[in-house]
Amino acid sequence: MPVDIEAMAPIQIKHSLPGRLRLHARALRRRPQACRLAVEFLQSIDGVLWVRCNPAIGGLVLAFRPAELTPERIIQALGGLWGLNAPARCRPAKPPAGQAPACPACQSDSADLEQADISTPRRRFLSIGAVLAVTALRSRLLGAVVAQGLFSPLGLIAAAFALPLAAKGLRELLKGRPGLDSLLGGACLAAALSGQAMAALEILFIDSGAEWLRAWVTQRSRRAIAEILEITSHHTFMIVDGVEVEVAVEAVQPGDVVVVHGGEKIPVDGVVVEGHALLDESSINGRAELADRSAGDQVFAGTMARQGVVKIRAQRVGDQTYLARILALVESSLQNRAPVEQVADRLGRATMRLGLTATALTLLLTGSFWRAFSVLLVMACPCATVLAASSALSMAINNAARRRVLIKGGRYLEELSQTRVICFDKTGTLTDTQPILREIFSYCELDDDQIVELAHAAELHQHHPIAGAIQREAARRGLRRREHAVCQYHLGRGVEAKVAGQDILVGNHKLMEQCGVDVEPARRDALHMTDRGRTVLYLARDGHLAALLAISNRTRPEAPAMLAGLRRLGFERIAMITGDELCTARGLADELGMDVCCYSVMPEEKAELVRAERQRGGKVVMVGDGINDALALAEADVGLAMGAGGSELAIEAADIAMVDDNLASVVFVCALSRQTMRVIGQNFWIATGSNIGGLILGALGLLSPVAAGMLHMAHTAGVLANSARLLRFAPPALATPEQPGPEPVVAPSAAPATDNELAA
Repeated sequence: MPVDIEAMAPIQIKHSLPGRLRLHARALRRRPQACRLAVEFLQSIDGVLWVRCNPAIGGLVLAFRPAELTPERIIQALGGLWGLNAPARCRPAKPPAGQAPACPACQSDSADLEQADISTPRRRFLSIGAVLAVTALRSRLLGAVVAQGLFSPLGLIAAAFALPLAAKGLRELLKGRPGLDSLLGGACLAAALSGQAMAALEILFIDSGAEWLRAWVTQRSRRAIAEILEITSHHTFMIVDGVEVEVAVEAVQPGDVVVVHGGEKIPVDGVVVEGHALLDESSINGRAELADRSAGDQVFAGTMARQGVVKIRAQRVGDQTYLARILALVESSLQNRAPVEQVADRLGRATMRLGLTATALTLLLTGSFWRAFSVLLVMACPCATVLAASSALSMAINNAARRRVLIKGGRYLEELSQTRVICFDKTGTLTDTQPILREIFSYCELDDDQIVELAHAAELHQHHPIAGAIQREAARRGLRRREHAVCQYHLGRGVEAKVAGQDILVGNHKLMEQCGVDVEPARRDALHMTDRGRTVLYLARDGHLAALLAISNRTRPEAPAMLAGLRRLGFERIAMITGDELCTARGLADELGMDVCCYSVMPEEKAELVRAERQRGGKVVMVGDGINDALALAEADVGLAMGAGGSELAIEAADIAMVDDNLASVVFVCALSRQTMRVIGQNFWIATGSNIGGLILGALGLLSPVAAGMLHMAHTAGVLANSARLLRFAPPALATPEQPGPEPVVAPSAAPATDNELAA
């Protein structure tokens, strides 16, 4: 196939992990033949394990052995295939000056293509339907005799509609790959030649309706995804020579400063350089609470400023923004075929071969062309069989998208349905990212409120997570704000401040030792809190120990119910893999009743643990949210990224991305995968059973050609109606316990395995 070299350049690396590479080449966009050639070429290279190509966006995803290949060598090989001197590195596309690349979801040509994808089968379906309706009215209501010969008006119309299908089928035959189109086209032409134009039109009507339905479901899924990840407005205000100027979003470049007022959407990813605003970040993290953002804070495109004004220095624009990149990743979800869909295709081809054999045998044994043609109409058009998997997967993906779960392909739903082992990261997944003050032990006359008030005054201007826990606890108790006169921060130890004439120390035991404070009275309490996985802070006043504060991340309230739901779905082994130390990890594992607890592991070790479990022969799901989870997410059979407001790398490495961080979504998508496979199995039985029944009735002469067409229409409609149930699928609500207070009671459970070897 000739390739436009200028249109092809450049080849871009969109995402890279050891052994996994995602590329984009414009030469492949909407060029299925070029995609096929690229896949065959890459699969012929030693070291390449598998390759997938998505012509809708011009994307290539491949896995390779890092010891044998590098991304640079792969790009050079592709450049050689297309006659280019491709560089041995990623070449980012540079748009013309003053113009930023548009989001793939918003590009006009993509929108036009999507509209064309659905309008063509819709016009064909409605046109054939109109012909059938007019013919039925003439024959039934007016009593007119309708000629159905080849050269009758109805026969010519049937032939005209069948010719494109027959031509496509002929091309398949010439390539040695006969498929459904070749047999459907041949059956329609045979029906028209034999004076059964109505039967031919019925076949074409069903085929065009099925094609329209597939296009409609695809469009609905894309719209659902676009609604979740609605990007930005078309215009924004940019600072030019100190003046606010309204410009098109496409004109904003990295480094420019944009101004966002209350009620406007943020058009870029960047950092706030001036101002203060309350942002609605629900499109990123699903949280209903408004986020307080000021100078130095990171903000994302697609979030809404509800109050205030901020100036933002753009870091990523156009199709490089966070939400746009996620949308581009999931755009390929309906093109990423599941193995079960290939089974449906094979079963469809087997049904066609069986249909042809049954037709020939019926003609030989009965000598009745009428009976043979009835068998042909039932068996040689396996629309229901082919739709059995694709319709169910498309509707499941649509349902998930409406529930803020982005599935990047039907194959991941199928693999998820087969998994029995699931691994969780700890921080940000099973626990909140913000620590809270759990317990207070007083060793002086001060009460809890006075202790928190002093600690808050000392930590007033600190920004680390531990200080944040004290600040939030003071706000929760409604304590007055006390200023400190002098404050000195000791790196890695704590803070020293002068509050109301008192010398206040807040920090760990190293700070207490440094300042000569005796912590022996708190030794037993400190050991007890440490064993429970909590961080211990000491508070000293005027050189004497005053209190001990225990701080830890709060377990998500829905975590126990989520794990119980997973066990009901058939998960046999639930593990936690974390970089935290033994005490912290073991405490949470005890609380949740984990089967395995792996602690103090580095990111690459997480991936090794997942790989070891896979080598035992089981499929593994990995659930995580951070950069340190990306390798494990990519290594797992199915990677689930929690919260699209988490790590960008984790979202890209995962196979399923959950826009919010609700653990109930984990149970939902696992239950959806299993229900989808059950529906596909039911669809196969509906299609196969009705085909066999129609074959027997047709061979016995009990089914006319028109009735055969009606039977075909009925079982296809039955398959689609059964698949449509997935649009309404929702698992039972989790039995979430009441929201815990700052002093939760942790009941110890059977100690899980902590041998730090998941696959042991």
